[in-house]
Amino acid sequence: MGFDEKFIIRALMRRREEFRGLGVGDRLMAILPEGYEREQRTVNALKSIEDVASPIVGGDNVLRLEVPMKSEDIVLTIKKGIEDSLTPDRIVLAVLSGGMRPLLVATLLALIGLKDTRVIVESDFENLSGYISLELGPFLAPKSRRWELILCGLLKEKSVRTIAEELGVSVATISNELRKMLKYNLVRAEKGKRRTPKYFITTAGKTYLKLMRSECLGTY
Repeated sequence: MGFDEKFIIRALMRRREEFRGLGVGDRLMAILPEGYEREQRTVNALKSIEDVASPIVGGDNVLRLEVPMKSEDIVLTIKKGIEDSLTPDRIVLAVLSGGMRPLLVATLLALIGLKDTRVIVESDFENLSGYISLELGPFLAPKSRRWELILCGLLKEKSVRTIAEELGVSVATISNELRKMLKYNLVRAEKGKRRTPKYFITTAGKTYLKLMRSECLGTY
């Protein structure tokens, strides 16, 4: 949080393909510099955000995290604050807009350090002409030729068994790799009435293939 709330309110109300915006069951955390109450512009901006969010998520789910502006202490305090406030789905939508640059950098570093958490980072352009939205998973996932080939197979809608046969390994080996990939949201699993889940590549998985400069993206 800095002096300007319009970026954050815009992000909270934004309708996305997967996330409809702020809703019941969510928690909203404002990350604030130590002593922010001395700056009336920040207090006013925070109140505007809380006035919008509280009726949606409830006052108890609108949190303030005041952090010391001292090098690594900022990162560690933010990381612990987020970990202590995670919702059961362990999804974090981080709006890195309208704040102090050191605070934004520290928040990003804290987010990178989270384990078993899906993190989506968004930032609006200063003129409000648009925004960027990226998942951290593909950037943090280990670079693996096998993972690339598995994702290419899923992109072509191949079954786990077919992928295993093409790679010359067991179905169990591919299933084990897919479970690891789930941690980075590169794939999603749908079980339904099946005994074993069916896997699909996600947008994050396609980003991973781009990072790997995979040739299989050329035709899809």
